[in-house]
Amino acid sequence: MNSTSDTFTNYYKLLGIDAKADRQTIKQAYLAKIKEWHPDKNPNRAEEAEEKTKVLNQAYHILRDPEQRKNYDRMLRYTEGKDFNAYINDEAIRKKLDKAYPALKTALKNVRVLYALFKDTVNGKYKLPPASVAMIGGGLLYFILPADLIPDFIPVVGYLDDLAVLTTIINSLKKEISEYNFWMDK
Repeated sequence: MNSTSDTFTNYYKLLGIDAKADRQTIKQAYLAKIKEWHPDKNPNRAEEAEEKTKVLNQAYHILRDPEQRKNYDRMLRYTEGKDFNAYINDEAIRKKLDKAYPALKTALKNVRVLYALFKDTVNGKYKLPPASVAMIGGGLLYFILPADLIPDFIPVVGYLDDLAVLTTIINSLKKEISEYNFWMDK
């Protein structure tokens, strides 16, 4: 994540390249930035350089893979310039969870953990890769916004699409959620 901790990192801007750049251009830009920010070349800013190097590695890893890049580009278009804190907040999540049908509350317990993970990451208390943060943010937005594939006012069925999206995210991020739960228990 970038220094503001509440917006999606634009890897193209980070590398100083165009969004339509080819693989060779991406690689050259990555190597130039990695040399510039290597911790050995920045002894007075070692912690910042180390963090920047991690983000550069993440950027290169995603942008060099065509499938990951396609997904990243989709999320970038969705999140560009948006502040997740303006859409996702404690009250919106609480209201949505409280309205849920009681039989679904067990499944929704995981949503609370997902939201806590997102919130702690956005607030800078916990580190998570930007792509994971965007995935969680997108899922939580889908969960709380009224524009669903299946309207929420339909008993039980109205929440199935929300839970399907969030369950997919939870299953994709099992390792990260487990690590977060361990971090919370410390």
